[in-house]
Amino acid sequence: MNSIRGVEMSFVYSTGQLIMDNQLELSRGISKSLDAGYTTFLQESNLEDESVIQWRAQLLHNIGVALINSNIDSVTDKVTEWARTTSIAAVSYGVSIDQLLMTIKFYRKAVWDYIKENTTYQNEDRDDILMIGQITDSVLDLTSHIFGVTFVEHHKQTLNLAHKERLAISTPIVSLSQNIAILPLIGEIELDRAEILLESALNKCADLGNTVLIVDLSGVPIIDTFVASKLFMLTSSLKLIGVTPVITGITPEIAVAMHSLGIDFKEIQTFSSLKQALHIHGVYLN
Repeated sequence: MNSIRGVEMSFVYSTGQLIMDNQLELSRGISKSLDAGYTTFLQESNLEDESVIQWRAQLLHNIGVALINSNIDSVTDKVTEWARTTSIAAVSYGVSIDQLLMTIKFYRKAVWDYIKENTTYQNEDRDDILMIGQITDSVLDLTSHIFGVTFVEHHKQTLNLAHKERLAISTPIVSLSQNIAILPLIGEIELDRAEILLESALNKCADLGNTVLIVDLSGVPIIDTFVASKLFMLTSSLKLIGVTPVITGITPEIAVAMHSLGIDFKEIQTFSSLKQALHIHGVYLN
């Protein structure tokens, strides 16, 4: 046992205090241990080495606090926030999840090497050694978990953004004249695409300032209840912003389907072909 000011301390407590008191030295040791590729990345990213050392020391500090308290409950929130912030920064600098997770082994090694080099323990301290390992591993395992979760969240956000951009491209609105624009729809209109269709059509018409929007359904194989309701919502919304909706390309099959679904477009201009609609509105194709 160790003692400070007459108060007996466990080996776990004194080890935690040791790590806290020497967190910067430990952090610098980790920097030296990192492989050449990761070190090169830090240099190319123009990250100041001292700033990285100070930031890395915060995790070591939390390990020390956890050891002093003999559990990680007191540092769980701080470790979680540290790991999440680190992951977000890593993503912004192009660090892969593999590279980030690799750093964990250097934290683990640095802590144990420092304990072996700067402490002495007796046989009766074996339980304390096991507790130090358990607490240190718990902190670093939590860090690894948050790294992974944050990267997965970022990956999902990236995929969702790409999906929305793809859907937006699949619902292009083209200006045919000063007043007339066309929205040619091709392929099946699934839920996500229908939502994007409604939003992008209204925004695009507002930007273009057109007074007529022709929605061409020639390339749509089938209209179900959901799609029909979205089309009805689109035409109603267009009217509210001063745009006259026109629907073309309604095949006999689509017409029958709409009728059976109880969707009434009698107040909307409809044409069997795009050419007819353009002719009525004074736009002629060569």
